[in-house]
Amino acid sequence: MRTIKNRRVILALVATLIISGAQSARAQFQGVELVVVSPRLNVRSAPSTGDSIIGQLTCGQKVIADAKTIDGAWYRINFNGRAGFVFAQFAVPGGSCATPGAAPAAVPTAGNGNVTVISEFLNVRSAPSLSGQIIGRLKRGDKVQATARTADGKWLQINYNNQTAYIFASYTSFGGTAAPVASAPAPVTPRGNWTFELGGHMGSTNVFPQMRDIGMTWVKFQTQDTDIPGRIAAAKANGLKVLVGAVGDRARAADPNYHREFAAYLATLVQQGVDGIEVWNEPNLDREYGGPGNGQVNPENYANMLREAYLAIKAANPNVLVIGAAMAPTGYFGGNCTNAGCDDAPFLQRLAAAGAAQWMDCIGAHHNGTMVGPDQTSGAPVANDHHQWYFWGTLNVTYNAFGGQVPVCWTELGYLTPEGIGPIVAPNFQWGNNITLAQQAQWLARAAQLSRESGKVRLMIIWNMDRRQYDAEDPQAGYSIFRPDGSCPACAALRAVMGR
Repeated sequence: MRTIKNRRVILALVATLIISGAQSARAQFQGVELVVVSPRLNVRSAPSTGDSIIGQLTCGQKVIADAKTIDGAWYRINFNGRAGFVFAQFAVPGGSCATPGAAPAAVPTAGNGNVTVISEFLNVRSAPSLSGQIIGRLKRGDKVQATARTADGKWLQINYNNQTAYIFASYTSFGGTAAPVASAPAPVTPRGNWTFELGGHMGSTNVFPQMRDIGMTWVKFQTQDTDIPGRIAAAKANGLKVLVGAVGDRARAADPNYHREFAAYLATLVQQGVDGIEVWNEPNLDREYGGPGNGQVNPENYANMLREAYLAIKAANPNVLVIGAAMAPTGYFGGNCTNAGCDDAPFLQRLAAAGAAQWMDCIGAHHNGTMVGPDQTSGAPVANDHHQWYFWGTLNVTYNAFGGQVPVCWTELGYLTPEGIGPIVAPNFQWGNNITLAQQAQWLARAAQLSRESGKVRLMIIWNMDRRQYDAEDPQAGYSIFRPDGSCPACAALRAVMGR
């Protein structure tokens, strides 16, 4: 009974949030007639692919929408006397089942065209349209060769039983990354109104005035840090907004019951005055999600955690920024996603397919394990030339996974240098020994500039401000822009970028 009651509360919260978020759009959508343009369209109890199906509509059927979610992904309708939600892509005002819009032309893909199916089943169609005849079906793990991609990025062209066919791109993993697009699709306006902001991951509270002088407006710390109330108060006293990286019991991360407990804890952080919360850290790694060797990594499971967190946070204060967890950018798993761990690209793609964009204000990203600057897009001195080494590679993989529905928030971006401290002794960070302070300053400023100009990035948190650990485990002080001697070579460059 407790589970049923909790479920009803969650659904009530969903309805409240959707209705309140759609107030400004109500006049636009109330009474609008939609035409189903998919052969079958599920009606769900809440606006998420993870919620229960309460019915189906068929191609050509007409329904009335009275609201639309903030991100534009779902319409609310009256279905047999109760509220139901349908995916907006497949229910179109003035649409037609018999005469769908012309399918976009396919263009050749760039590079390796091997793709892996990441959904349970994937229809193979005769044309790049939901009205295209279904000529076959693929299952999770099947690998096919993509020969082209439609200009809007939605469909991949393949050879299926010696004939040209098409599959939906969002349900595939392309060589460990999202399939490249030869012709850029039209820009998508991300959710909400925002301007680029800069912040830093704190060690102490001593450098808050200098952070403000640079043009920073955010400070980040972790829930495992001491004296959270004191840190919040000190940041507020210096006019800084507070972002908390929130991680709970890693061993219980995959337990849906724990998701509700963790969400309740996040609501208490909101009550303490935080302005933003990143929900978990790098859930594509087993050490972060279940514990080493426990095999609990699962994008759909994390989507449920994120949904519970979003509802609890927004119920406590709708103005708090909710950030989906940054992945560990990696190609270690060979483009695959298993319970033992996932490359970031397929994890993000499955997270997007689970409808997670509606449960975040931005998606987190990490970029602090490279030895090349943000303008470099290839040629890193490594054996595996993966997107993880590059600013643009990581940004585009993260942003494109959600089709531009949400912006990216860099929650850790930094460059390691031993200059002025001493050689790096941590075995896993030896690649940073040749980076100079001048490069650190130049690269950070350039990353901030590119992030702002891209239109894809809402927030950039520099890792880090003044942390002092520097040992065989972790050379955090080497990332610090405020060096142990009190100097800040990067400050002037960042100040210039921020127009200070």
